[in-house]
Amino acid sequence: MSTQSAKFRAPVVDTSATTEIADGVWVIPDSDYIRMVPNIGIIVGARATLVIDTGFGPDNARAVLKEARRLSGRRPIFLTHTHCHPEHGFGANVVSRDVIVLYNEAQWIELQEKGPTLLRMFADRMPALASMLDGVEFVRPDIRYTGSLDMDLGGERIAELREVGGGHSRGDQVILIRASKSVLFTGDLVEERTFSVLGDHESHVIPWIDRLNRLEQLAPDIVVPGHGHVGGPELIAKHRGYFELARRRVYELRAAALSEAEIVDRVSDELLDLHPDWGNPDWARKTVSDLTWPARA
Repeated sequence: MSTQSAKFRAPVVDTSATTEIADGVWVIPDSDYIRMVPNIGIIVGARATLVIDTGFGPDNARAVLKEARRLSGRRPIFLTHTHCHPEHGFGANVVSRDVIVLYNEAQWIELQEKGPTLLRMFADRMPALASMLDGVEFVRPDIRYTGSLDMDLGGERIAELREVGGGHSRGDQVILIRASKSVLFTGDLVEERTFSVLGDHESHVIPWIDRLNRLEQLAPDIVVPGHGHVGGPELIAKHRGYFELARRRVYELRAAALSEAEIVDRVSDELLDLHPDWGNPDWARKTVSDLTWPARA
């Protein structure tokens, strides 16, 4: 989630900003760092279209489907989500009859276990946005896979869906598009100018670093982060870099016999000083706390 702007703005997906970033690969961007607005993908092949994420609530899902239909004509539309958090797909049930819903197995299980709790939590903690979640239900996907799944959308556009859970969420999924350029949709495993959210007991820094190393090995030309501006593979490296800096400093200060509380205070301040313009500043401290002894593996 991005908190770059201090002024509240409703998390409404702006389909008028849709941009083609490679042949047949479109993004509805999070260009203004609006909290809870993700980058959304629409990949149009000769035979089918793949939509990646639908935003926060049913109204956004309807708007995304309308935009996907505008771009794809009568082609069948597949829908997948990068992970199970509310701003990426709560409300997609309202379009489920018009698309083919596709999840990885871990994401579907996690959504069943955590979805109702997340729905109540967001509605209770954000009363101004509660009405945007009216009508949210959790529908069974039409297709589930384990490990990886390749989709030939036609017109030399291949979508490679991969389970990479264990960093941001149990059911994290990335989608690599092979088109005129290779485009990687990372979900919230990578965010641009934003400290990462470690939302619950299944989200940890050390395995997250491993996932980022694996994403770099895919060598994408273009990277679409979960939130923030689209860029190149340097987005992955920069995100990994802040995690690795936090890990290194924690280990150095522990070797210098500082207490865990002192380590959290000092390293959190260092991260904030290095990245004064990053969103989610409260999560810098959570990053360091996750590395305190014993570090979560």
